[in-house]
Amino acid sequence: MEELNFTETDIRQRVLNCQKKLKQEEYTGLILSAEPNINYYSGFRTHAPWSTMARPIFLFIGHTGLPILYVHVFQYPEAKMIAKGCEVRYYENLFSAIESELAGIMQELDMAKGKVGVEKGKEQLIGFNVNVYETLKKNLPQATFFDASKLIWSQRMIKSEKEINCIKRACDATSYAHEQTFAAIQPGMTEWEIARLAQQYMLEGGADYPGFVLITSGAGNYDRLSKTATERALSKGDFIFLDLGAKYNGYWSDFSRTGFLGKKDEQRNFYQDKVHEVTMNTIEHISPGVPMTEIVDICTTEIRKAGISTNFECGRLGHGMGLMSTEPPSIMKEDNAILEEGMIINLEPGIVNELGAFILEEDLVITKNGCEILSGANRNVHFIV
Repeated sequence: MEELNFTETDIRQRVLNCQKKLKQEEYTGLILSAEPNINYYSGFRTHAPWSTMARPIFLFIGHTGLPILYVHVFQYPEAKMIAKGCEVRYYENLFSAIESELAGIMQELDMAKGKVGVEKGKEQLIGFNVNVYETLKKNLPQATFFDASKLIWSQRMIKSEKEINCIKRACDATSYAHEQTFAAIQPGMTEWEIARLAQQYMLEGGADYPGFVLITSGAGNYDRLSKTATERALSKGDFIFLDLGAKYNGYWSDFSRTGFLGKKDEQRNFYQDKVHEVTMNTIEHISPGVPMTEIVDICTTEIRKAGISTNFECGRLGHGMGLMSTEPPSIMKEDNAILEEGMIINLEPGIVNELGAFILEEDLVITKNGCEILSGANRNVHFIV
């Protein structure tokens, strides 16, 4: 199978596009420290993203020249080997580079004054100690630190062909895992056993990492849709909601499928079929140029036409996806984004009641004339007898 690694040319083009935007918006530079942004603009990922607050990573992008990737000495040999399109340097203090070192790099890149972009806006987080950030601002009185989230998302929301193919690989692995996991479920198995199987099958299906397993089962639990596995043993009459996310080359999948421990049940089939009908009818209208607000209206209309009342929205009907399992845009009235070719969105209307959680999340890529469904696996209730 072809490896979908990003080349130095790929990464360098992202940086050049970023620098063009910096000039257009009169930024002197950008300080990045969140793992997905470091990955996107340098190609560097740590062995265990998000698992430690020690050894923060810094990427300084000036309005010209090579960015500077500043890592702890422990990470330096790996960063030197893997990072692309940037100069790699290191610091020695375990918990953070000292503020004077950061200020020195900014002065070198002509970022110590004027408008400096940082990750403090929509779905962005600064990945280093806030006291360091505050001291850095005090030490650079000629610099003003602005929210750069709009600039960042203007690039990251539109995926390249290679990024889309990475997400397809992650979706393929997840489709395989759903099919194999539901085929293996038996009464008496615990949620933990099912979750371990799902992770194993994601890897067998071609994922680099099993990103997450959300599972809820049994009456009284169906509204716990962000629930992780427990030692609860499954028994006849349990409905199973399984939401899986896999990663390939840093890019995510995220979609759910369902099962029932028992014979075919017409009422559960009804809810599943109606949610599937609403989802697929809405997807027919998804294409470039369509605003998020219009997707909400279309989906709401389809729900009414289907004669059902959905109650799973979690504040929105879906979300974007990429280097994070949820990214902008959001399918909600408050999001003014308009679909463009290359965007990834996940649509997930659903019904949660005493019989189960009927949600068929679908991962979509916006194409030139419409969209393509990337998520697979059986969308019917898996009846396990």
